[in-house]
Amino acid sequence: MRKFFWILLFIFALISPSAYAVVGEKTTVRVGISNNSFSTYEYINATFIPNGNISIIDMTSGEKFDANPYSTIDARIANGLFYINLDGKNILKEAKGPIVLSGEGKIGIKNLKRKGTPAYYNGIIELKQIKDNKFNIINVLSMQSYLKGVVPNEMPVSFGLEALKAQAIAARDYANRENTAYKNYDVCDSTACQVYYGANSETSISNKAVDETLGIYALYDNDIILTLYSSTASGITESYLNTYGNGTINKPYLVSIQDNKNLKELKSEKDLEEYFKEKVPSFDMNSPKYRWEKKFDRFELEEILAKTLLEQSKTGAVFPKYTGEKEFYGLEDIKITKRGNSYKALEIEIKSLSGNYIVSKELPIRRLFKQNGSFLPSANFIVEKDADKKNDDEQQEDNAIFKMKETKPNGIISEEDHKKVYRTKLGKMLPTSFTIYGAGFGHGVGMSQYGAGYLASYGVNYQNILKHYYKGIYLGTIPKNVSYNEINMNYVQEFYFKKRNEISKNALDPSKSPLKNELKELLKEDKNHCYLIIENPDRVSNLAFFINDYYFNPEVSGFSKKYIKTEITNFLQDGKNKITFKPLDEKDKKKTVKFYLIFGAKEDE
Repeated sequence: MRKFFWILLFIFALISPSAYAVVGEKTTVRVGISNNSFSTYEYINATFIPNGNISIIDMTSGEKFDANPYSTIDARIANGLFYINLDGKNILKEAKGPIVLSGEGKIGIKNLKRKGTPAYYNGIIELKQIKDNKFNIINVLSMQSYLKGVVPNEMPVSFGLEALKAQAIAARDYANRENTAYKNYDVCDSTACQVYYGANSETSISNKAVDETLGIYALYDNDIILTLYSSTASGITESYLNTYGNGTINKPYLVSIQDNKNLKELKSEKDLEEYFKEKVPSFDMNSPKYRWEKKFDRFELEEILAKTLLEQSKTGAVFPKYTGEKEFYGLEDIKITKRGNSYKALEIEIKSLSGNYIVSKELPIRRLFKQNGSFLPSANFIVEKDADKKNDDEQQEDNAIFKMKETKPNGIISEEDHKKVYRTKLGKMLPTSFTIYGAGFGHGVGMSQYGAGYLASYGVNYQNILKHYYKGIYLGTIPKNVSYNEINMNYVQEFYFKKRNEISKNALDPSKSPLKNELKELLKEDKNHCYLIIENPDRVSNLAFFINDYYFNPEVSGFSKKYIKTEITNFLQDGKNKITFKPLDEKDKKKTVKFYLIFGAKEDE
């Protein structure tokens, strides 16, 4: 019974959201699990099937029941209380919860599928009540296990190991950032956060990428960065300032990056037309969305804009606000009035006989042009309009500014009754269609995933992939504070390290790439170094630590420096390493020491 008490205490520490309030590295992650369509995280019932021995625990009462592999565990909630059946037999009635499923193996959720296969999860499953007699399903698991369910679903594994390592670090940074959007969990499992499909989606190469980046983060000024990434950046990434920063908030590592150093500045409309229609060499050029086009019949586009202008007006992105009270008709022109560093449309003007509208921000602009259920792949585009080629003799019936049938008695106007305008009030013919020529897929800020895949295919390592897309960053561990504690608890940092980056035998020949000079700059360093940083502002009397099996007990009371940086590469092995700091002596009870690691080339020292 005493053993179970400690198990219960350990599980409670894992599932408690307060366990994540402390600033520092997360070793466990709480993931909200959605339904098949990713439309809700709220459940009134669910069925679980473990493939190993499992315990079912009511965390309020401490009641515990054991279940065999492939048992059926039915959970439902009513009147704010849980009812749990095990293989059809009621075992918990009117339980307050949270209910925890914990044990060996994986836990499946009946009728829930990910990538067409049954969804199974490592770690713990927690059922926690929310409002309106519903509950969340929360998967609580280690950071490493979580990332193994993310990486192969955020990036094609065909992009190669080094690209997957870059993705693993980007995903680790994202998961470790403070998130206050959700009450019962840290992150969701959909594209609204990071795509997490659980244990059945893991692959050997993506697992290797996670394992070989253990403990490593992308950092800027001793803080994890906002690792924004998208599928395809069109050859030039966009700056955070122009998109998410609304022109006022800047993140110095999320600036615009141009792959092709020989690309000229695009000053004229002709320059832009060539850029968006031609496949200019860049690291993104293997993407199927590198260049694309969408064509709209004008009348079709008017109907689309009548709906999407109303939708985006509700977000505050349209001026003047379109209310839908008057019909939208007579589309004359779509002009891009403001562009970003990647020539992304940040503001457009829609001109029509029914009124002119200014639409701001990258995502609302993309959502305006919704066709067959999908909006524009990116906001990097130009618009061409096609003039009506029919002559006046063929259009005698269209001499009126517009034609419109009478509204039906019920006030409903059918599609064929909409205003169809052919000329402006000055008699000028309106366009018959609009063609949008675009480039890229996604917001285009930060790392381009197709770009990372291209770089990896030529042997560029993950460190240089990340440093290409996130300017001024370095790779290292999250700082840990060492202090005195009565239970003599050590402060441990585990991490993966490899002394030399070896280019894959399957890597392509960089000299055959149209970007051989750009690749040469990213392939120049193949040896890694590791530096231990100790910040000792309080000048503690004694400091003892291990680097793997090497013991260090320096006398630090005489240190004149408050900041110490020393290379420890020779004490490390290829593979998993560990640094262990002993707690400070009792006489240093009110003092702290901070330590962390930086990885990089010798020139970064």
